Amino acid sequence: MLKHSAQDIAVPGSALDGAVPGSARARRRRALTALVPLLAVLGALLAGAAGLLAVWLPIAALACAAAALLLLGLLVYGHLLRRRSLRRAEALLQAFAGELREPVSLRDAQGRFLFATRPAAAMLGAEPADVLGYTEGDFLDPEAAAGRAAETAALLTEPGRLTLRRRGPDPDGRMCEYLVSKQALALPRRRAFGLLEIGREVGGERAWRQFQEQRDSEWRALFEDHPLPALIMAQDGALLAVNAAAERFYAYAAEDLQALGANAIAVEPGNDPALSLLRGPTHRRRDGRQMPVQVTSSPMLYARRDARLLLIRPREGAASEGELYERRYRDLIDSGIWLVWSHDRDGRVVQANGAVAAALGVDAGELIGHLLTDFMEPEDHDAALAMLERSASRRRDTGVISVRGRGGERRTWQYHSLAYPEDTPPQVLLVAQDITLRQNYDRQLRERTMSDPLTGVYNRRYLDEFAARSGEQRFGCIVVDVVSFKHYNDVHGHAQGDAMLRKLAQFLRAACRSQDTVVRLGGDEFALVLPDTSEGALREIAHRLEARSEAELGFAVSAGWAIRQGDESFDATMKRADLDLLARRAAERSGQGGLGR
Repeated sequence: MLKHSAQDIAVPGSALDGAVPGSARARRRRALTALVPLLAVLGALLAGAAGLLAVWLPIAALACAAAALLLLGLLVYGHLLRRRSLRRAEALLQAFAGELREPVSLRDAQGRFLFATRPAAAMLGAEPADVLGYTEGDFLDPEAAAGRAAETAALLTEPGRLTLRRRGPDPDGRMCEYLVSKQALALPRRRAFGLLEIGREVGGERAWRQFQEQRDSEWRALFEDHPLPALIMAQDGALLAVNAAAERFYAYAAEDLQALGANAIAVEPGNDPALSLLRGPTHRRRDGRQMPVQVTSSPMLYARRDARLLLIRPREGAASEGELYERRYRDLIDSGIWLVWSHDRDGRVVQANGAVAAALGVDAGELIGHLLTDFMEPEDHDAALAMLERSASRRRDTGVISVRGRGGERRTWQYHSLAYPEDTPPQVLLVAQDITLRQNYDRQLRERTMSDPLTGVYNRRYLDEFAARSGEQRFGCIVVDVVSFKHYNDVHGHAQGDAMLRKLAQFLRAACRSQDTVVRLGGDEFALVLPDTSEGALREIAHRLEARSEAELGFAVSAGWAIRQGDESFDATMKRADLDLLARRAAERSGQGGLGR
């Protein structure tokens, strides 16, 4: 690892030389500015001496006056150097801090923010400009504010470092977990004069590491450690990946086989080696021997390229190797890494491995002869029957089904099926993976990204999702904001204003139907999205919100509404609701008391 000193970074004579602490010019300027008080005293003494000697020794007085002027010039020069160095250092710090993606903040001895990055301000539900001059307590509830104040007071009294975990939203509204280090700033033998806080996001790192470990484990189980020879082949016949079993089967090293491509093992390559490899009844080893094979192919995306996964089954003529591969394949199925079972055309289970029995909470023998729907809730039967029909008609199918797990909970399985209509009786083989936890995590992550951290209702991202799935649905929008919110915020402060917004969000939730949604658009403006509604119902809800707000909230709100007309877009309906709100507010200010819609 290369290490650089401050002198390496700030090249002598560069624009940064002197702004970076530890550079040669910075040391010279620090030494010069340290002499400023001494120069000022000497200058004053020389000026006084010049006044006393002016009567008796004019030449000496002139010399003293010249020396005093020279020292005064040095004093002014040192002051200008110090100001320019501070400006450059400040510009360097601002440029560095502007690129930070971690929560970093600096506070004075009273706990007031002097500086904060966007992630640091987002943890308090604000922007950096909104927190300057305020303390953490101005943005938290009283109990949390008291705890933060106690931490700050303890660090400033006994300077040291405190490391703890915190949860809070990032600038995109996603809830994150941070490892925060708080450090008191103090000069030797002096009281602390400030507090530096630096955080590092750890929740996302852990989730990403777990995802990578799961992906690597699945890749090893399904490809690298697969007992059958497996190849990943591009459409042009290039071999993108080769597993260890294929190396042994073809007697090629993986890198050599990838360099040669499909032509190396296709008996009759022709103009399309990929097709020859797929359809040819035999493959060629490195020693020239032709091996009877059966190839199973599945499309996939590998390294952002369209490719196919080839599983090679040796046929007669290689009985000993085929038996070995078959035994290893059976060991893989019985290991429980995947849920594997087969059923007939009616959905009755013919075979199942131990993983399926354990997941359903029964013995493997009890599964045989049962319908697959016996282990599903009634509302999931239609999806299971559709899966049976597709598997029989298409030979291959991929999808998702829901089953009743060991404890009675609903579990989601992602399956891949392969039909064998030539068997007697015809059967369908299925391989599945339980994705319940992944689905729950994806849903929670999606809800977090669409949740407003201050009020708990949805944010604008929800509107994009609703607009994408609304189709031809009839829906209405109500836009609501607080009358004179800015005045209330200026008089009572941001903390009280935030409490007002949370109270309003609860009020709007209570006024909605179960299928309606409350969305915070920004500031004090909210929207209600009402699917499958009528114009009369929409008008009634909007008027009820205005009529009850003063009595139930202690402040008044205004509401504008619009119902979708024809096949107009969601944005167009929303814009008409917003214009209706503006018109109502204008009418109220003119003394007409609303539009009477």
